[in-house]
Amino acid sequence: MVMRRAPPPTSREPMPVRTIAMVAAPVHPVPPRKGAAVEWWMYQSCRRLAGVEPHIVCIATEDRPETETRDGIAFHRVRVGRLYRRVFQKILGIDPYSYAQRVARRLDTIQPGIVHVHNAPALFTELVGHYRGSTRFILHMHNEMPVAPLPAGAVLFVVSRYLEKWYGAHLPGADIRIVTNGVDTDVFHPLPAPETAALRARLKLPADKKIILYAGRISPEKGPLDLVHAFGELRKIRHDVLLVLVGEVRTGADRRGDYGRRLLAACEVLGTDCYHAGTVDPARMHEYYQIADLAVVPSEFEEPFGMVAIEAMSAGAPVLATRKGGLPEIVQEGVTGFLLDDAKNPGAFARRLDELLNDTARLEAVRQNARAYVVQHHDWRIVSAQLETAYQELAN
Repeated sequence: MVMRRAPPPTSREPMPVRTIAMVAAPVHPVPPRKGAAVEWWMYQSCRRLAGVEPHIVCIATEDRPETETRDGIAFHRVRVGRLYRRVFQKILGIDPYSYAQRVARRLDTIQPGIVHVHNAPALFTELVGHYRGSTRFILHMHNEMPVAPLPAGAVLFVVSRYLEKWYGAHLPGADIRIVTNGVDTDVFHPLPAPETAALRARLKLPADKKIILYAGRISPEKGPLDLVHAFGELRKIRHDVLLVLVGEVRTGADRRGDYGRRLLAACEVLGTDCYHAGTVDPARMHEYYQIADLAVVPSEFEEPFGMVAIEAMSAGAPVLATRKGGLPEIVQEGVTGFLLDDAKNPGAFARRLDELLNDTARLEAVRQNARAYVVQHHDWRIVSAQLETAYQELAN
């Protein structure tokens, strides 16, 4: 990993970049219709950029126009027809007019000073090969993936020190910079007690229970089943608790589907003490954090960052998280949250939950610290300002 030094002084005036184009993989539209963290990052950061003209290039869907300008962003949605996908990609196994080629055609029209590709290393490589000129390229990785050596002049953005270290080991000599994740602190904010009670009533959740919240993907690496098992043990200690799960449960024939079925079976045993809210619109997600007494992030894998943690912290829900990946960078034990050493031991996990729920003074102190930390370091306005500074540095 290259250690960057300040450039030598120069009398030349900086040349500001005027137009940037963020490019998404052909998976989710932007803005996303449901939880899609990468596409949400693109939308939220672009809508707050003040000194550049932002464009977003993404996959098209039936419910969105192919081109539009909203929230100060020019959207270019690339349509890949069903007939094309069926005949060429699935039946013939070829891709004569690929998504990358279609994106490159849009970029030729936009003529951006910087092309900023998110979480799509193969797409990034294709675009660098397709698109010529003085444009600078950024590959922005939100998690670990194999990445080919970067071409000269390209920069790698990552969202945490954990990823900075990981990619530094895999791409020696690469120019790697941290541009963190953000949260809308004006939306994700704590509520006073009367408003919390009213919100619980509107969501049809009991006022007399301490709510333990899980929000995220229902899949093995995220660990929600470990939390369900621990909650079963917690019920043997106390009866004033409710487990709320937010996230889509799949029940297909794959590994994630098998995990989903096992989780639903475990929840069935808990009866009315476990409430599954299903998929929640991102525009309403803050409400669930606002009514939580404790938000748990029981990840089994090395979390690249931990979006759920900063959203919960911003909204006033104390966080208990495993010591995985980038989570300890955000959740500092006893300061901005609490860390869990072993989510696989349901008895110890339950005792940790009970200990925290009983210590209301400690929870309140951490709640206030966590909110202040997120406002200072992860508000979208701060992230967008850092991003804009990075763009101008690259332009010069």
